[in-house]
Amino acid sequence: MKKKKILCTLLFVVLVTTGTTTAQQLYVSTGLAKASFEKYINSSGGSALDNSGYIKPEESLFESGLRFKIYKQRLHFGVGLEYNKYTINTSFYSGNLRIPTTYNLSYIGLKAGLTYDAIRWKKLKVQAHIGVSNSWLIFGTNRFRNVFVDIYKERTLNRILASFNRGLGLEYEVSKKISAFLNYTIASSFNEINQDSNKGETYSLKTTKLSIGLLFDITKKSKK
Repeated sequence: MKKKKILCTLLFVVLVTTGTTTAQQLYVSTGLAKASFEKYINSSGGSALDNSGYIKPEESLFESGLRFKIYKQRLHFGVGLEYNKYTINTSFYSGNLRIPTTYNLSYIGLKAGLTYDAIRWKKLKVQAHIGVSNSWLIFGTNRFRNVFVDIYKERTLNRILASFNRGLGLEYEVSKKISAFLNYTIASSFNEINQDSNKGETYSLKTTKLSIGLLFDITKKSKK
């Protein structure tokens, strides 16, 4: 819980700071994401989820925000909003019986991070990026056998996730005003005791994302 409070405070400071700074670029992107529960411990102290043998369905994601150049045109700072949808196939045990279950989750989030141009060749850039995000659950269901659980209403999962993001990307300058990019990102939420209806439950939501998007130069030329 302390990590989430710290992250929320940090992101708030980032928003205030960037709100008084002129951004150089606007980005929009879409793509696919897949997720799984990792390091799951139930309220009784046991690991009850088994992910083995299940595919990870790919679902949609959307992102948009602002980017700032902060060091020698190679280091960039970005802040924006994201929407992620996940379908998670897993199973739990009732005695010795393994019961398949499916989670459908949707989150909106605020993210901030740094992108570094590691390699530049003509109009192409190879990049590394890291960042943090805070996501809020806006929809969630769980189905197993003939049972349906409204996760959001019954609060059987924590509604807030704080995550660390890292990945690689490519950026290509299409014109002086527009660039295209491709990003591969891995995100893991901080594993801490959740404040939901299942007291003592802990888990980390691990996601992998592949996104494509456009960067638009929004700087205004000074008048002579």
